[in-house]
Amino acid sequence: MKREFLLKRLCAATIAASAFFFGPAAAQAADPDESELLQHFEKVDVWHAPVDYAVRHNNQDVIVTREMVAQPAPEGELCYIRFDLIKGEGDYGYGFKPGAPRDAHWGVNVLKRGTILNQLASQLKMNVIYFYTQGPKSEAAKAVCARKQAAPTPAAGNAHTGPWADLVTKARLIHGWPAARSP
Repeated sequence: MKREFLLKRLCAATIAASAFFFGPAAAQAADPDESELLQHFEKVDVWHAPVDYAVRHNNQDVIVTREMVAQPAPEGELCYIRFDLIKGEGDYGYGFKPGAPRDAHWGVNVLKRGTILNQLASQLKMNVIYFYTQGPKSEAAKAVCARKQAAPTPAAGNAHTGPWADLVTKARLIHGWPAARSP
């Protein structure tokens, strides 16, 4: 009886652990962008970069332009960069700098302006998702990447506002999907 009880607990613990480790991966496998790219390419490799800035004092702005570097280098070519906004409050902006080449350089800005009577904070929290692809299945596969990146949406980086830093800071990408957010 004791052995049976221990076996049931061990099974329950194994199921819980596998849900913890494989749950986010299974949820991300259903990502619509990844699914669409897999229709046009043999392999899609996902990397990400977290962004989390909060500005609570006047004239303490965050203005950053980044070039993300994946180490070790992905085998495929960069197809699409998506900006997944988690939380944005106050005066913030993100995306590609207007008129700049879209070669993985993107920027964010979080600004705080006001007076003693107007002390609202600004915050930007998001994940930037990089999709690297290999093995185009057709001649039109490259056009899919260009179409997705050129879409007039904030997720494609085309909702930029505010100032941009002229200095480009290199930062490291993280392989895989970001950890699942708790509700």
